[in-house]
Amino acid sequence: MNQIIKQKIAEAMGFIKKLFKNLKMQTANIKNNSDGYRDLNYLKNHLFYDITFYFIVLGPVLFFYGAYLFYEEGKYVVAAIEFSLYFLSVIVLVNRKINIRIKKLFFLLIGYFASVLVLIVAGPMGAGMVCVAVVLVLSGSLLDKNWIMKFIAFNLFAFFVITILLIRGFFDEFAIADYGSRWLIVAITSQVLGIGLLYIIQMIYDGLEKQAQIIARSKENLEASEQQYRYLSYHDHLTGLYNRLFWEEEQKRIDNSEQLPISIIIGDINGVKLMNDAFGHKAGDRIIIETAQIMKNCCREGEIVARTGGDEFSILMLKTPREIALKRMEEIKKAFIIHNRRILNEAFHINVALGSGTKEEPHGDLKETIKKAELYMNQRKLLEQRSSHSAIISSIKATMYEKSHETEEHSERLAALSRMVGEALHLSQIELDNLELLATLHDIGKVGIDDRILAKPGKLTDEEWIEMKKHPEIGYRIAVASPELVSISEYILSHHEHWDGSGYPKGLAGEEIPLLSRIIAVADAYDAMTENRVYQKATNRERALAEIEKNAGSQFDPEIVELFVRIMKETAAIDLHIQIKMK
Repeated sequence: MNQIIKQKIAEAMGFIKKLFKNLKMQTANIKNNSDGYRDLNYLKNHLFYDITFYFIVLGPVLFFYGAYLFYEEGKYVVAAIEFSLYFLSVIVLVNRKINIRIKKLFFLLIGYFASVLVLIVAGPMGAGMVCVAVVLVLSGSLLDKNWIMKFIAFNLFAFFVITILLIRGFFDEFAIADYGSRWLIVAITSQVLGIGLLYIIQMIYDGLEKQAQIIARSKENLEASEQQYRYLSYHDHLTGLYNRLFWEEEQKRIDNSEQLPISIIIGDINGVKLMNDAFGHKAGDRIIIETAQIMKNCCREGEIVARTGGDEFSILMLKTPREIALKRMEEIKKAFIIHNRRILNEAFHINVALGSGTKEEPHGDLKETIKKAELYMNQRKLLEQRSSHSAIISSIKATMYEKSHETEEHSERLAALSRMVGEALHLSQIELDNLELLATLHDIGKVGIDDRILAKPGKLTDEEWIEMKKHPEIGYRIAVASPELVSISEYILSHHEHWDGSGYPKGLAGEEIPLLSRIIAVADAYDAMTENRVYQKATNRERALAEIEKNAGSQFDPEIVELFVRIMKETAAIDLHIQIKMK
C-alpha cells in the first residue's frame, strides 16, 4: 500500500513539475525572443507571464484556504468550486496551444468569478469588494485597450444584475444580504475605486507606450544611421560599388584554400583626366558611372566589383579558374564595344584597359596575383592609350569648331599666316610643326566654356569675361593630359598674354611670353578682324594692320608686329585665299 501511495505521489509531483517546466518555457520564450520592451503589448504579455507564475506558486495558499473556510461554514458546493477553479486555471494557463489573449481573458474571468463568489458568500467583511477592485486593476494591466472597455462594461453589468437579485431577495440566504442599505454605497465606492485605479494604470501605460515609441524611433534612427555609415564606409559615393577599404578587407577574408582558385580582373579607364579637363568633371564622372554599370552588369552573382581608384575598377571572383576569368574579361570588352556603338561623339567612348590574374595554389599571397593583373593591365594601357587619346583629341577639335563658331578654314588661314612669320624668323622644323599645331588648337580650351558666352553677339559682362578668360588654362590642362599635345601646352596657356603684362592668365610680359604664343597672338588678331564674327563685322586689310601696329608694345611684341606687317604688305598683291588653296 505504501508503495502505491509513493508511486501516486511521484506521478502527481511529475505532473506538477511538467506544468512548471511548460510555464517556464513559455516565460523564457517571451523574455528571450525579443530585443527588449518593443511595445505596450509586449510589456503586458511579459507582465502576464510573471503574474501567472506567481499565481500558480501562491494560488494553493489562497484558493485552498478559501475552500477550507467555506467548508467549515458548511458551504460544500462553494468550497468545491473554489478548489476546482485553481486546477482549471493552471491547466489553461500552462497549455501552450491556447492563445495568450484567451488565457488573459480566462484568467481575469476566473478571478472575477472567484471575487464575486467571495463577495456573495463572505458578505460585509469586504474581501470580495477588494478582490473585484484588484481584478479590475489587473484587467487594465493585462488587456488591450479595446478589451478593457468591454471588461468594464461586463463588470458594471454584473454588479447591476447582483443588485437586482439582491433587492428581489435572491441572496437572502447568503452573507451579502447583511449589507442591507449599505450595498449601493459600498458597491459604487468599490467600482469607482477599481475603475479609477484602472484609469490611472492606463495613463501610466500610455506614458510608457509613448516612451517606448520614442525609444523605438530612436533605435530605428540609430540603426538607420549605422547602416548608412556602414554603407558609406564600404561603398563608393559616385558609382555605388564597393570601395577600396572593402576591397582590402575582403581580400584578407577570402584568401584561403577553400576559395581557390581566386581570379582578379583589374580595369583602368583611358583618358578620364583628358575628359575632365576638356568637358569638365561631370563628363568624367558620367564616364566613370557608365563604366561601373557595364562592369557590374557583366559580373555574375557572388563576384565582387569595386572602384579601387579614381578611374580603376577591380573584380574579385572566388572559385573561378583562369579560363573563366579570361572569358569574363572578353565579355566586358564586348560590352564596351556595344556601348560605344550607341555614342556618336567619339570623345565620350569608353576605352578600358583590362588585366587578369589567378591564384591557384594555397601558398603565396593574393597581393601577388593582383600585381600580375595590374602589370598585364598596364601593358595593355600603354598600347591602347595613344589611340584612345587621339580619338578624344579629334572629337574635342570637332566640338571646339562647333561651340566656338570658328571654322577649320580659320585654323588653316591662321596656320598659314603664322608659318610665314615662323619661316621669316628661321624657326626649326620642329618649332614650325608646333606652330602649325598651335594655330589649329590654341582655342581648344573653349570646349569648357558655356555655349551662351561663346555665341553671345553683344559685349560680355564682367562675370562672362571671367569665365571666358579660363579657356587658356582649360586648354593647357587638355594638352598636358595628351602625349600628342604636351609640347604645345605652355604656348596654349600663354596665347592671351600681352607684351606689357596686362594679359591673362599669368600676366607675363615681354620675352617671358613664349615666342610661338607671341606669333599666334598677332596672326589670330589679324584673322579675327578680317573675317566676320558673331560679335563684329570684318574690316579691310589696311585697317586691321593699322590696329595691330597701334597695339605694338602694349598687346603685341613690337618686333613680331613689324615683321608681320612687312610680310603682309609684301604679299598684298597675292590673294591670301588662293595662296592657301595652292599650298
